Amino acid sequence: MSRFMYHILGLALFLGTISTSSAQRNEFGVFLGGSYYNGELNPSKHVVVAQPAAGIFFDSHINSRYTWRTAAMYGMLKADDHLTDIGLNTFRDLQMTARVVELSGQLHFNFLPFGNGINVKHYTPYIFIGLSLYNVNPTVSSMNSDTITATPKESYTRSQTSVAIPFGAGFKASYKVWTIGIQWSFRKTFTDSFDGIDNQYATGNVNSEPVQFTHPKGFQKGILYTNDWYSFIGITLSYRPMPKKNACPGMN
Repeated sequence: MSRFMYHILGLALFLGTISTSSAQRNEFGVFLGGSYYNGELNPSKHVVVAQPAAGIFFDSHINSRYTWRTAAMYGMLKADDHLTDIGLNTFRDLQMTARVVELSGQLHFNFLPFGNGINVKHYTPYIFIGLSLYNVNPTVSSMNSDTITATPKESYTRSQTSVAIPFGAGFKASYKVWTIGIQWSFRKTFTDSFDGIDNQYATGNVNSEPVQFTHPKGFQKGILYTNDWYSFIGITLSYRPMPKKNACPGMN
């Protein structure tokens, strides 16, 4: 792990300690929506390729502007080379399915003072940034859609555990002890192998295969020098217990 990542991790732990010790109220919630990835097999499409995702989270409210969130997320991912008309993708003819599991810590900033008390709003847009630890297990295979694609045919599964930077934005509104919101977030990874696609072919074409294109061993397979991303979009629903009311001293 780079020195930069150590600094980010240290900052996340520091902020988590502050939020735990300073929080006046806590909130428990669930996330339901979709997840998708951007990389070699899906360079540009977003929400339209999302697969089911779900999660749970715990919020520690530092004050009306800042919240520390600890979240666990689970999402499905799916992409293939038919999502784009790029020549390399048509030639490669691969597809990928995966599941990603993530644990993250996030610092949320409310644009409006938000809460259940006086002099605060019951709605606000917000942004956030944090640090996440994820595991992904992409299964990559050939689509076998025609005879002009690269050979030999491929089929394999890999597993990877690493860190990413989650950030995003959302909007939330509260009614009594409930808060509902919508959120769109992105994860910047530090790897180009999140999707299991290598940068080069390990072997060349099999001469007996009736293919239009040929590639020697070491032929470009992935997009060089670009790291992969994954994202979540959906709704949140959380429960925020109200503080106990103080009894009137004169009634004791």
